Amino acid sequence: MVEDFTRSITHWRYKNTKKIKNYYHRVEKKIYVKPRNSIDLRLHKKLYYYQDDNFINYPSDANFMPYIGIGVCLMFVLGLLFIPDEPLSDAGWFIVILCSILTVFFLVYLITKPKKEQILNRRDGLLTMTGFFWQNNITMHFDKVEFGYSTGGEDGLGAFLLEVIRPNDWQTFDYFGYGGAECYESMSFTTWYMDKNRPLPPGAAFDRFREQDFERRKAEGFPKPLYPSKIKTPEATKSQQAERKRIGGW
Repeated sequence: MVEDFTRSITHWRYKNTKKIKNYYHRVEKKIYVKPRNSIDLRLHKKLYYYQDDNFINYPSDANFMPYIGIGVCLMFVLGLLFIPDEPLSDAGWFIVILCSILTVFFLVYLITKPKKEQILNRRDGLLTMTGFFWQNNITMHFDKVEFGYSTGGEDGLGAFLLEVIRPNDWQTFDYFGYGGAECYESMSFTTWYMDKNRPLPPGAAFDRFREQDFERRKAEGFPKPLYPSKIKTPEATKSQQAERKRIGGW
């Protein structure tokens, strides 16, 4: 069944565009490398909720975060209260109280949070990211969205993952990775998919949509790509590539 993930635009630009453009960890929209093959949704439903030649609906980590928070906090509380043979110290009671408060916080957040969505809308050139905690989802034109990479901890864990920079008054980020890939591979896949003047990215996930996508671009005269690429992005067949070059000139 074809699903429609069209969402209304909520933000048109960043308020601090100059600051964002100069952000040290910024990742430009570009195809840097060939991303790993996209896996067919019908075989691996855990990777994506939905994907076709118009939309990709990612499973957002924001939907799982309160469950993780509740689980970790309860583990600390139960561990401190029932495992030690000696009475808790003041520091131990502080941790118990803090974790209890956090458990309530995550529980309230789980019940009251808005629906969290991450959507790539190739058809209309829109990206939907999650809002910060109780903030509603944010939808912007993809060409206006800015990306960066995570810095991770001191040991490097969690570093170099692709993130969307939210258009808030304060700078917050939404992890927007592709299958756990590092930032430049994730950015390559995201840019490739969102450049609707290019063929769909490689992999079985899009094979059944390639012909109709090719015919759409052919009817439009094979317009030039919207975003730059360091690698070639050929059509699925040599005959299609020859037709694109004859009609579109690239």
